[in-house]
Amino acid sequence: MDKILVAVDLSDLASAAVEYAAVLAGAFNSQVHILHVVIPVPTYIGNEVVQPVIPADSEEEFDQIKADLASMAEFLHKRKIESEYEVIKGPVVETIIEKAIALNACHIVLGAHNHGFLYRAFIGSVCSGVVKHSPCPVTIIPSK
Repeated sequence: MDKILVAVDLSDLASAAVEYAAVLAGAFNSQVHILHVVIPVPTYIGNEVVQPVIPADSEEEFDQIKADLASMAEFLHKRKIESEYEVIKGPVVETIIEKAIALNACHIVLGAHNHGFLYRAFIGSVCSGVVKHSPCPVTIIPSK
């Protein structure tokens, strides 16, 4: 395995996913790429959709996301695992798949939340979308 893609949402499951990726990377001498996908919110003016405007407080939130990802990368560096992190804006499933293809990832690691039936029926599941379209094996870390 050359590169493992870990898609994180910065919930409690993110730590478990990064820890699992560390085990895989240690066993196979792999690099780890940590990815967080931010969903852009469209702004509506009249009947037109325009590019979202990022409010000032979002920049602080964006900086916090980068700090959280940097600490995950540091966790891996302390275990002698080469890693990098990235924040991308876009649709979650498609962005994860595109990044896996671009990196030529050999494995994807995700955390799974236990949402109810209505949530899955109307919103869908990131994990199921990634599993359906992934170019490589996917490991899903369940919530406890």
